[in-house]
Amino acid sequence: MQDFHGYTVSISGVLLFVLLQGVHAVLANQKTVIRARGSSLNFQPEYPDGTVSFAEWNFNGKKFADYNSNRNYSFPESQFSGRVKENHDRVGVTVQNLQPQDSGTFSVVADGTRGQPPTQTFKVYIEDPITAVQIGKNQTWRLSTNSCDVDVKCAALGAESVSYLWRGYKTGSGAQLQFSLSPAEGAVTLNCTAANNVSSSSATETLSCSSEHPGTEAPLSVLKLISSLVAASPYLLVTIILGVKCYRARGHHNRQYAVTVIEE
Repeated sequence: MQDFHGYTVSISGVLLFVLLQGVHAVLANQKTVIRARGSSLNFQPEYPDGTVSFAEWNFNGKKFADYNSNRNYSFPESQFSGRVKENHDRVGVTVQNLQPQDSGTFSVVADGTRGQPPTQTFKVYIEDPITAVQIGKNQTWRLSTNSCDVDVKCAALGAESVSYLWRGYKTGSGAQLQFSLSPAEGAVTLNCTAANNVSSSSATETLSCSSEHPGTEAPLSVLKLISSLVAASPYLLVTIILGVKCYRARGHHNRQYAVTVIEE
């Protein structure tokens, strides 16, 4: 019984080892590729020159190109029609003008005089490159500190999944940056670099603080005056109405007195 259990364990260990080796082989032949929209990508089997007798290229399990020993390529109808270029110097194909919808799994199967190598698999992601970077700014003069509250925001155009990095007067990460700047510091420079997997671009902005900045914070005394006027407005209106009525009544009394004097 013990020998039997030992034999079973040994077989299980061998099977597990084989499975793990198979998984390792699959992962070793799978590559992740990131390309920009409009770029090209070459697919060729890792096989010695002159020994390939057959090759087939697939996208998400569907064939879009193949090659035979007569050095002939064929290109079935696919989303890559008109964008696939054959490579005769070394067996392979190039997909041109890549688009976001071309993101997916590509595979290359080959055979030749030296046997069949493992299938190559490419996980491909197509992203848009950054076309431009803009820095928006907003400054407000604060009387209580005699300085400017500065709010800057970096925006990358034409791309998604972007990271931002600030350098210069202030450093930091993220699209937005907030800080205080005093007039004594003069002109300062900020640089924002935006990046994604396929591109990067930068923009620079020069800032300075002045008490005459159009975004000046309203003084406290002015705010109090405005608040007092708003609060007193009902009483002020009643006072004006009563004053007008008294004025009219006094004028009417004077006219009656003048008529009486003339009649006498």
